[in-house]
Amino acid sequence: MQQVIHYADLQVDTASRQTLQSGKPVALTDTEYRLLVYMLRHQGVVCRRGDIIDGVWGERFLYDTGTLDVHLSSLRHKLGWTTDGPMRTVRGVGLILPHAEHTATGIVKIDAFLRELLMCHEDALRQKDICCYLRLTPFVYEIMADEAILRQVFSAIFNLFMQHAPDGARWEITSQLTVRDYTLTLTSTGICPDFSALTAARQQAAFLGIPIRMGNRHTAEGSIMGVELNIPMDSGEF
Repeated sequence: MQQVIHYADLQVDTASRQTLQSGKPVALTDTEYRLLVYMLRHQGVVCRRGDIIDGVWGERFLYDTGTLDVHLSSLRHKLGWTTDGPMRTVRGVGLILPHAEHTATGIVKIDAFLRELLMCHEDALRQKDICCYLRLTPFVYEIMADEAILRQVFSAIFNLFMQHAPDGARWEITSQLTVRDYTLTLTSTGICPDFSALTAARQQAAFLGIPIRMGNRHTAEGSIMGVELNIPMDSGEF
């Protein structure tokens, strides 16, 4: 097992149990240290709260729901991390510490970004005679987000849509801006993948730390699949 773990400006020596940040020692309690090492060894994986507790304290540990949160808050404070990242909460699931190369948040020109991704699927869309419409909120041309993560999530969604969309399907991408969130909604007519396909796609999003909602509904025109992503505008966190 790796003895020295590197993550961004962190260096954790598991033999000496010493943690350095930008070359300076960080004084962690035993629990904070074990929590940090557990998350570092599970980078890019959504860790369920129960699994974290078992891994840090052991299966026999009796805990209340706030125990993990207390230590997590203290660890973030000492490392100068926030709830915005890099260690993020995946609502209803647990925590994720993205791989170090996937932690950069920046400005994404959302209209150009989506058009570029659709161009990557142009041949497949043309072969199946699928029409795709972008109806984005006027005057919102840039958002703060991790472009690498956005690209992976949208590629997964497009691939799922492509697998189940019949010839002549209609795709629509719309957006809505509120005080706190920029919401992107993707729908496709004429598809209704089975539950396992929806679950797999949702787990892919959770794996990347993306809050996402997915579902099917039946209308007079047929089945429609929808995907909704909420991007907080105040923090840039996904």
